[in-house]
Amino acid sequence: MDKAICQYALDRVMLYLQNYGIEPSPSVCRRALGLIDDCLAESGADDPDACNTERALPGVLAMVFDRLPQVFELPELDLPVQRPPILRGSIGYGPPV
Repeated sequence: MDKAICQYALDRVMLYLQNYGIEPSPSVCRRALGLIDDCLAESGADDPDACNTERALPGVLAMVFDRLPQVFELPELDLPVQRPPILRGSIGYGPPV
């Protein structure tokens, strides 16, 4: 049996929040469902023809993830430096300055 759009969206949102360290709880789930409901209403997914998951899902997910930082307080990611520090160097072609 195929999943409904809201089930796909809720699965993705809850996994995203868990990766940010936000533990799933009933209140987190209710806030996520409210966000998904608002996005579904705006996308016109109430129309039975618009419930085709292949067509409607990318638009709904984009709306949900654009609004996610407004609904949840996401911590800043602590990413390691991706490159070594840039230092002036010489490869020996001229006299040292």
